[in-house]
Amino acid sequence: MLLEREDELDVVDEAVVDTCAGAGSLLVITGPLGIGKSELLDACAQRGRGNGLRVLRADCASHEREFEFAVVRQLLEPPFGAEPSAVQRPRKDHRASAEDGLRSRQRDPHRLIAEMSGEQPLLILVDDLQWADAASLTFLGRLAREVAGLPVTIAVTVLDGDPGAELAPVREIADAATRVLRPAHLSAAAVRTLVRGELGERADEAFVTACRGSSAGNPLFLMSMLFELKGAGRRPIGSEAEAVWSLRPSGLRERLFSCLSVQSPAVRGLVRTAAVLGESADAELVGRVAGLDESQHAEAVRSLCGLGLHTSESRLGPARSAVHAAVAELTTAGELEGIHLRAARALYGQGHPARDVARYLVEVPAPLDAWAIRVLRSGAEAELARGAPETAASYLRRALLDSSPDGPDRAGLLVELAAAERAFDSPASVRHVSQAVPMLATTRERAAAMARLSPMMLATSPAPVTDLIRGVVREFGPPQELSWTDRELVLRMEARRRYLTIEDPMGLADSVRRLHALGPNPPMDSPAERELLAVLLYAATITAEVGASEVARLANRVLEREPARSNHVHTGLPLLVNVLVGADSPENPAAWLERVRGHQQHQGDVVARTLLCTETGLVRMSTGKLDQALSVTREAIGLGGLGWEHGNSATLLAVAFLALETEDRELTERVLERGAATGNNMCVTAALRLLKGSAVSDRSELGPALQRILDLGQQLDRWGVRNPALCPWRGRAAMLQHRLGHAAEAQQLIEQEYELATSWGAPAAIGRALRTYAALSEEGEDFSLLKEAIKVLNGSANRIELARAHLLFGRRLRAAGKPGAETHLREARGIAGECGVQQLVDRVDGELGRHPSAASARGALLTPSEYQVALLARSGSTNQEIAWQAQVTSRMVEKHLTKIYRKLGIRGRAELADALRLPQDQASA
Repeated sequence: MLLEREDELDVVDEAVVDTCAGAGSLLVITGPLGIGKSELLDACAQRGRGNGLRVLRADCASHEREFEFAVVRQLLEPPFGAEPSAVQRPRKDHRASAEDGLRSRQRDPHRLIAEMSGEQPLLILVDDLQWADAASLTFLGRLAREVAGLPVTIAVTVLDGDPGAELAPVREIADAATRVLRPAHLSAAAVRTLVRGELGERADEAFVTACRGSSAGNPLFLMSMLFELKGAGRRPIGSEAEAVWSLRPSGLRERLFSCLSVQSPAVRGLVRTAAVLGESADAELVGRVAGLDESQHAEAVRSLCGLGLHTSESRLGPARSAVHAAVAELTTAGELEGIHLRAARALYGQGHPARDVARYLVEVPAPLDAWAIRVLRSGAEAELARGAPETAASYLRRALLDSSPDGPDRAGLLVELAAAERAFDSPASVRHVSQAVPMLATTRERAAAMARLSPMMLATSPAPVTDLIRGVVREFGPPQELSWTDRELVLRMEARRRYLTIEDPMGLADSVRRLHALGPNPPMDSPAERELLAVLLYAATITAEVGASEVARLANRVLEREPARSNHVHTGLPLLVNVLVGADSPENPAAWLERVRGHQQHQGDVVARTLLCTETGLVRMSTGKLDQALSVTREAIGLGGLGWEHGNSATLLAVAFLALETEDRELTERVLERGAATGNNMCVTAALRLLKGSAVSDRSELGPALQRILDLGQQLDRWGVRNPALCPWRGRAAMLQHRLGHAAEAQQLIEQEYELATSWGAPAAIGRALRTYAALSEEGEDFSLLKEAIKVLNGSANRIELARAHLLFGRRLRAAGKPGAETHLREARGIAGECGVQQLVDRVDGELGRHPSAASARGALLTPSEYQVALLARSGSTNQEIAWQAQVTSRMVEKHLTKIYRKLGIRGRAELADALRLPQDQASA
């Protein structure tokens, strides 16, 4: 289908009419590769035949240039095809030329044309004239000069930018043109029409824009892309737009390869260099690396612009991915290495920043000199500072290839590599620090290397890190004799040593004693002092040896002094979130984490983003906002496959707690599956066993599940972990004992839980224990327990725990036929709605005799994160606004919306209002 070629076709029609009237002409169709020159030639043939013209056609090929009169033969063989002995296709070993054959019959090609045109007007078509053989060009040149007096029109195509187009015979023919056609690139409207025609449905505007942008409206490029998309089953929707830019259709690659392979060495060198150096390379660098002087460079650029493969002096034009693929086939490994090395040397010699030079050095496989290693290290430092840790790591890995096996240069590189990898590959980071430390020369260097990793990350090291840390601390000597810098390192080493011994009951008890020894106002002015205090407070929290109010006071003071930066995740400070959540004091960490998220500048630190999501999810869970907690936790999972692969034990622990709290079956299964394959610390192990024991539904599994929890409890007691706010195993075991009919055992367990919670002093833990106590109690005894639970929980940050207490109280009052039941149920519903926990809202509605609406049932099909995105989209927020509010990427928003539409059976945003109505909307409808 020819689109937007009406003007060109009008010119063709005029030429055909003139030819029929006896006035011949020369029509030249010129333009870049793929613009549609051959298609216009086909249209010429169709219109010529339709008007009674005899059509002679030849298609030139670059590999037939050496055959004399090859084009003439194509033109004249068909009319004389009945005499095969007189016309044979030329071969390399065929000595007689076409002219010899013609002369042997005493026939001159010009005379033949004149005779034929006397019988019937002629239309002579020659495609790709720039590749015609010299003899045929001479014939066509003479004919072009004589055509005005004959009923003959010649139409030829010429590829702009090809070296053949600059040959004198070709230029003479082009200059003699009666009419010149230069087909334009397709408009957005034409692209839209072609997309719909090929892919069978109306296209989103973003998709059309991507197709036109990637192809520049070039018909060949566009159609090649559409065939590829159609074959892959892609739809013309906005979410597929990004994929258009990376297409490299095989047919287009072959055309590009064929075109480029016949270009001059200068053109091939320039396009090869431009493709390798990329978009950021300037024109001067590309020309210099390609080995071209100023005039050669200008000529090569002109050729590539003519071919339609360059949009500027140094950048590739449309279909970049396909051009890259074609260039790759033209480039040997040695040529590729040479381009990168010449580019690096040129930039280095001009004093360019190290990161600009390093991006080329990293691609050189041959051994590098000392200057190159220095540049790679400096470039890595610059990339790390700008938030590109994976790029930094690639530079350092390349530098390691040329380092000595066991020298100090290798140790330093390993430490730098670990600092980059901690942002996206925690296991590799730990491994490289463990390898580097024994090779480092000084105590200070060894301590600084280990201080780069958080205590939680170091805990996963396969090496005996604890002994190594102890040795480093001993080597430093008495603290009072140390400089400020060395004292900071010693404190950081102590923080790591104490965390590494937290599973040792003696080590745990010693950390609590160390906290007491620091007094009521421990030092926290320096970063190392705050990090050590965070670890000590964590030890005090899991043992419950210090009351909730005291650990909350100290932890909040640490946060007040600690700058809100995302790099805190590479220290022991994330433990403070567990401390404050356990102490039922999440207000300050919530505000502090919001500031951290606001200040987060770089997206490259996946570990920081994952752990920040984890911390935020834990805080939101502790305030009862379970759906928000699930949403942000699922973002953490999305960032790293299963989330905690980029985190540490604290991440898995938080997700396990959330699965326990929400009873989310999918999350529970994923946590248990992942946890079984991971080496865990005691707290994670406890949470996983508790989760597994709580997930049983079959009565036959209750006994084994109970035994697992009881075994867990004994182990925790031996470790000294007794805080029910962090691991309420007694309450869970009590519920299982009750279900099995063991009332006395259940009573004993819940009394112990309540006593420990009261000793700890956090309202949420006390209220939960009271609510569980009431659930296990006989009618009458439960009322006072629930009243006390509600009273205590009114002072708690955990609003959803308060809603559960109101719900249970409402149920018990209704069962006993006592007044006030509806008041408590309505209170529970209001709090659950305020927290956004639809599951609890529906449960309360069931108690109140309300039936969940169809919209609510359909909304239940959505995951919490999908539900949040759906509500934001329903309110009219843009994808970018949703991404900002939900703290996810725009790409993630698009994926969520696609799933939401499919699950709800709707076509788009406009139908969300009816498909997903909020509870208050339903009430007022």
